[in-house]
Amino acid sequence: MRRTELTRQNAKKKGYAAAGSAVTTAILCAIMSPYILLAGGPITLWLTYRWLRYRAEWGLRF
Repeated sequence: MRRTELTRQNAKKKGYAAAGSAVTTAILCAIMSPYILLAGGPITLWLTYRWLRYRAEWGLRF
């Protein structure tokens, strides 16, 4: 595999992790209580930040 393909795959994995965290937090917040946002919100923000930073670092576009 080429280097660019690996960086795109890593970016895709990080994006899926951030999206999965956001969906899980939203579903649990709707089912259980809004206090789930206190635990899931920062985790989702951190994963999204890591994903965006990785894309910017490698110069990947959307």
